[in-house]
Amino acid sequence: MSADDETLQIFFSETEELLKLAEESLLALESTPESASDIEQLFRSVHTLKSGAGMVGYTSISDYAHLVENLLERVRSGKLAVTKNLITLLLGSIDFIRSMVDSVSQGEAEADPEVLNERKDQIKRYLGIDGISSLEREEPEPPVKEAPKEPAQEFSFYKIDLKFRKEFFHSGQDPLLILLGLSELGEFVEVVPDLSELPDFEDFSMYDLYISWQIIIKTEMSYEAIEDVFMFVKDDNEIRIEDITERYREGIDIELAGKKLGEVLVEKGSITEEVLSDALKKQKMLGEILVEDGKIQPEDLEKVVAKQEESRAVYRKTTLRVDVEKIHSLVNLAEETGIGLSKVQALFEKYAGPGQMEITEEMENLVKVNQEFQERVARVRMFPLEGTFRRFQRMARDLALEQNKQIKVILTGLDTELDKEVIEHTTDPLKHLVRNCIDHGLETPEEREAKGKPPTGIIEFKAYQRAGKIFVEIRDDGKGIDFTGIQRKAIEKGWIEPDQVLSKEALLGFMFKPGFSTSSKVTEVSGRGVGMDVVKTQLDQLGGTIDTHTEKDKGTTFTLCLPLTSALMEVLHVMVRGISYLVPLQSVVGTEKFDNKLVKSFGARERVYPFRGDYLPLADMTKILDIGMPSANGNSTALVFIDTGRKAFGIPVDEVLKPQQIIVKTLEKNYRSVKGLAGATILGDGSVSLVLDLLGLEEIFFKNSFEGDANYENEEKAE
Repeated sequence: MSADDETLQIFFSETEELLKLAEESLLALESTPESASDIEQLFRSVHTLKSGAGMVGYTSISDYAHLVENLLERVRSGKLAVTKNLITLLLGSIDFIRSMVDSVSQGEAEADPEVLNERKDQIKRYLGIDGISSLEREEPEPPVKEAPKEPAQEFSFYKIDLKFRKEFFHSGQDPLLILLGLSELGEFVEVVPDLSELPDFEDFSMYDLYISWQIIIKTEMSYEAIEDVFMFVKDDNEIRIEDITERYREGIDIELAGKKLGEVLVEKGSITEEVLSDALKKQKMLGEILVEDGKIQPEDLEKVVAKQEESRAVYRKTTLRVDVEKIHSLVNLAEETGIGLSKVQALFEKYAGPGQMEITEEMENLVKVNQEFQERVARVRMFPLEGTFRRFQRMARDLALEQNKQIKVILTGLDTELDKEVIEHTTDPLKHLVRNCIDHGLETPEEREAKGKPPTGIIEFKAYQRAGKIFVEIRDDGKGIDFTGIQRKAIEKGWIEPDQVLSKEALLGFMFKPGFSTSSKVTEVSGRGVGMDVVKTQLDQLGGTIDTHTEKDKGTTFTLCLPLTSALMEVLHVMVRGISYLVPLQSVVGTEKFDNKLVKSFGARERVYPFRGDYLPLADMTKILDIGMPSANGNSTALVFIDTGRKAFGIPVDEVLKPQQIIVKTLEKNYRSVKGLAGATILGDGSVSLVLDLLGLEEIFFKNSFEGDANYENEEKAE
């Protein structure tokens, strides 16, 4: 990779982070418009993005971001209020910048010139003389009560940073004429020219501008009047105006009181940073003075300095961005290392010889080290859910706005971490659930008020960890799920008979069938019968589940149960009819020796076994996975008891081997998806073992048991 390519990769990576921060700040400002910290973060993000785009030569992105920055500067200075219309405009601007970045990352042009000019004109309308767009005039925000302020001073002070383009003279402009026009509005308190970019005489061009200025002006005029001086040059040059009136008391800049002399001299242009640095080097350090005066011992001073350096080193620590493919490579290498170690360990056990005990001990240590290495690599794949939740917060906000609904989004458990691959697989399910909550769940403000509810609905995203699983809840406080509508649609589809009575749980199950929709019309959001079935399919492939709880006029909660990681897994090794299986250890609640005399039969097919004061059904693996003749528990010597969180059952096995830690390889990539199997791995002896998907097994087992008993009863009635 060339240096230019590496620079672009850094730019794309940092830009993605900056756009995300900007979007988060805007969404936060929607609920707290006066939050200075969010405004500052938003401004810094756009400013940094503008500079980065300019550095790598993307002038259209840089110019557009500069316009947005000018708009945000007006917000920072309090000249433009934060309104819903402004936030919508800025969110659209962030989306437009993101689309331009996506285009250049794919080798395409930054933007269509006409579209770019339209977007620029939209921003410029907000940067008009009165600073208010037509949209804001149509829908004014209620006045904000401000805290009482001190009596206003007669004069205002503004700090103006002027950095014109090097080619400024080429456009026929003269900076001195602009400064002259500015001087007519008030008194120049200070004018500091910056000559740092002035070249040597041989490189000097009389047609280029090398000087920039910092000016402090004392005036009775408004901010807008000052800004109007630069009306024709502000788009193509770096011009920043800051109201610093609060820094002045009785015409004196009180901020100078807290600054060091050298810092002030550099700011005033009296000396350069290099001159200050050289002067400071000639001074004695505080530590040297204290040692010379006998106030402290040299060794004590060294200890304190060492601790301070350690503290600074920790403070300077930063994160490192790593391509996800590199992490996958590390995971694979860790697995190959583990397999190799297991093979070597097996060989040493097979061939006895001198020093075998010492070698075995070292091998065990290496296996432990490799196991810790695998765990640490797996943790690197873990990411907090904050970014995912923020993305859907934006989506919920836009959907509600389209449907004229008011919402408040609550986010909890943002620091809950999940494997990146699992997060990617949950994106589609979460998208469809959010759409369902907005479109079907939440009512309009008028409908909510008629029911005695506040006009603003609630969408809550919540994440937490429990028993080795991650739970993600999406809740709304809307009208709840219409069971009558579900039943009517199920009858229309021919899934049930008109007079058939079903439980609420059974009716909720129809929501996740392909082609199901209760919408009367097709929109961009719903009505096509595609959505909730995608949720179920994706979660099944991932080894997760979804639970639905709903109450009329109180709302609906969707709870997703997800595996913590799709890679590293603790498993119990078992054998059934000569086939090796791995059972996820987090769902194993116990094992015991199998006693065929304790088995009891219920109905035609169900067999149960006593376990800890209860009777649990027995799931025959040979029958569920169709791997041969059912064992009828005849060859089984042990039972493994499973609790998936929904149901508990026992699995008869021929042999229980030791637990292991493995890296799961999905069957989908290497073969095809098989219900009941989560993947496979290679054991130390080189053999392949299948990893069980317990939720899939549970679904097959209980569905077959129910249908089998029903068919048997129908056969008996027919006889």
